[in-house]
Amino acid sequence: MRFVNDIISRRLPLLIVLVAISTYISPVYWKVSSWVPSLLLGVVIFFTGLSMNISAIKGIRTKKKELLLAVLLKWTLTVVVSIGLAYSFFSSKPEIAAGIILSGTVPSATAATLYTFLAGGNASLVIAASLIDIAISPIVTPLSMLGLSGSQITLSFLKLLQSFFFIVFLPLGIGLFIQRLFPHLAIHSRSITRFGSSLSLLLIIHTIVGHGSKAISLELGLLPLIVLVTFIQVVFPMVAAYFIAKKLSIAEEDARALLFQVGLCNTALAAILAFEFIGDLAAIAPIVNMIINLSVGSMIANYFVKVDKQEQPTFS
Repeated sequence: MRFVNDIISRRLPLLIVLVAISTYISPVYWKVSSWVPSLLLGVVIFFTGLSMNISAIKGIRTKKKELLLAVLLKWTLTVVVSIGLAYSFFSSKPEIAAGIILSGTVPSATAATLYTFLAGGNASLVIAASLIDIAISPIVTPLSMLGLSGSQITLSFLKLLQSFFFIVFLPLGIGLFIQRLFPHLAIHSRSITRFGSSLSLLLIIHTIVGHGSKAISLELGLLPLIVLVTFIQVVFPMVAAYFIAKKLSIAEEDARALLFQVGLCNTALAAILAFEFIGDLAAIAPIVNMIINLSVGSMIANYFVKVDKQEQPTFS
């Protein structure tokens, strides 16, 4: 299991690309009801709650300034960049614009915690900030869509809140509750969480791309522009958040946490919400964003690992 986990974790961005392309060109795919991708993501979030380090989160009380900055940058910088890119490049394509906005207004990704940990950052800060994200996102997301033209982009706050409850709040709450009853499960469930999360993400991509393949083919010429826009959407907030944190004399481990927290959003959730509430085309940008944020996040985490190794003193 550990060997398989390592292969999937390291190759996840490549596997997502391969699954998306193979599903798109294949005439056969797994046809499922719209609630199945939501269920798959709910399972991922359940295992996240089950394996979450609660004691470490409690210790974040001494990091109020850093936590406030993480939340502030996420819901100003990332959201403004996402809305600006959507309106600047896809104002005539409201579904695609909505998908880009959704990609920047969902909570931070579970990968943000993983990459922060690998990069030597403060993973507890990311977890605490992401819990606050869950409360803010259902409010900000519908407001961000108000300027888009087209009756198909009317996103109800109550419907979005209902989706968040069943996809995010409920599975996370059950996971935390079971962890409290059986504390040792947090340790034993980590390998299952990694494997289950990766497999679920691949299945989500497969079902969404398969369902929307006909709609995607109609806008295939826009794909290079979507890739460029989503690359900026991911990378600019990450770099800006790290730069701002360093300028404010935030500790290095917290600055690295801010980088991943602000830049990496839960685009699997964004793809599901786009697929459910808006349309097939709206799911393209979140899927592309997922590939980019996993790839860029992995490269930056590896860069920090190399930096730390170079800075370690050598003893002769």
